[in-house]
Parts: sequence; structure tokens; C-alpha cells
Amino acid sequence: MACLNETKIQDYIEGGLTAVERSLVRDHLIVCAKCNASYQRYEKLEKSLGEPVYITPPLIIERNVLRMLFPRIPSYSSIFALLAASFLLLVTSIYIYFDFANNSIVQAFQLTSHDTSNWLGSIIKAISTIFSTVYVIFKAINAFFEVIFKVNMGVEIIGLCMLLLLSWSFYLLSRLVFKKIKGSN
Repeated sequence: MACLNETKIQDYIEGGLTAVERSLVRDHLIVCAKCNASYQRYEKLEKSLGEPVYITPPLIIERNVLRMLFPRIPSYSSIFALLAASFLLLVTSIYIYFDFANNSIVQAFQLTSHDTSNWLGSIIKAISTIFSTVYVIFKAINAFFEVIFKVNMGVEIIGLCMLLLLSWSFYLLSRLVFKKIKGSN
């Protein structure tokens, strides 16, 4: 049998030959030292490609790649401001929905917050002020709908609609801001 070409050896290693061809190639590899050496090289190469070596890149390369992938990462202050605004929006909407203005626990916190200057008292004062303002606006909108359309929607439904509208506008504004930040880099 003539010596094997590289394609035949590669097909033998990858299992792409028929049973008869495999046995002929196997028999030839036993007899021919030159083809066996070539087979050993390809076998070693196949094994090394099957188990790649993982090398940790230098820190400078990692930083450059991350900088190219994420050119502008929001700062901690902008993330904190976004979280604070979201928290205030959530707490205010819960406050409005459950009508905490008439809740005795919240009223007790409001009374005790005047004597203390802690952060909890400040938060309760801020939420109470926002709630009172928003509640008056919702009552005015409800009165407007009742006079014009002869429909009493209720403050809760108007509050929910306003919350959805505010959330939607906040979403659009944040997308616009992040698009502007991304475009400036």
C-alpha cells in the first residue's frame, strides 16, 4: 500500500472513514514508520486543540477591552440618584394608594418626627408633604372630571393613572439621558 496522505490521516483521526478504510489505514500505520510519525504529530495536535490552555491576560489588556465594550459606565452618584428617585416614587405611590394620611401609625410618626431630627422623621415629612400636594391635585382632577364629564373616577384611579404616566415619562427621560451619554463618547 502507498503511503498515506495528510487528508487520509486526518480523516482516520476524526473518524471519517468507513470500517474497511479504517482497518487498512491502521494496518499501514503499524507497518510504515514515516506515516506513523505523521499520525503521531496529528494525534498530538488534535489532543492539544481539544484542551486549550487558558492564560489570564494582563490587566492593561482587560481594562482596554472593557473600556472599548463599555465606553461610559454610569457613576455611583447617578446610580444612587436614580435609586433614590425610584424609592421615593415607590413609597409615595404606596402612600397614596393605601391612604396612609389617615393611618394612625403614620400620624404617630408624623407627630413624633417634629420633635426629632433624625433621617426617618425627615423622610416621613417629605413623603407627607408630597402626598398632601399630590392628593390635593388628584382631588382637583377628580372634581374637574365630575363637573365636566359627570364621572366620579376616584382619587385612587387618578393616582394610578398618574403613576403610570409618571413612570412612563421617567422611563423615556432615562432612555434619552443614557442615549445622550452614550452618544457623547
